[in-house]
Amino acid sequence: MDEWGRDPSVRAMRGIFKAMEDAVDDRLKQLKISPLDHRVRGWLEQALANYERAWVAASRKGIPMDEKMATAVYAHCLVKVIGAEGVNIPEKVLAMGKDAESLISEVCK
Repeated sequence: MDEWGRDPSVRAMRGIFKAMEDAVDDRLKQLKISPLDHRVRGWLEQALANYERAWVAASRKGIPMDEKMATAVYAHCLVKVIGAEGVNIPEKVLAMGKDAESLISEVCK
C-alpha cells in the first residue's frame, strides 16, 4: 500500500515529475533525438542543475512553480542545454510564457 500517495504534496510532486518526464520525451521527439543517445544523460543532468537554480529564482521572485510552470522551465532548460551542444533547435520548440522565460534567461545560458 502506498501511504505516501495519500499526501497531497507528494501527489503534487509526482504530477510534476510525470509532466517533466513527458516533456523530455516530447522535446526529444521534436528534435528527432533518440532517448538512447549517449548524450542525453549528460544533458538531463545539466538541465536538472539549471532547473534547480530556476526553482530558487522563482521562489525569490514570488513566481509559483506549479506543474505547468515547472514543466515549461525544465523542458526549456533541457532544450537550451541541447542547443548549446550544437543541435539545431527550431524556434517553436523554445516557445514559452513570460515568467518561465524570465527564469530561464537568469539561469540557463
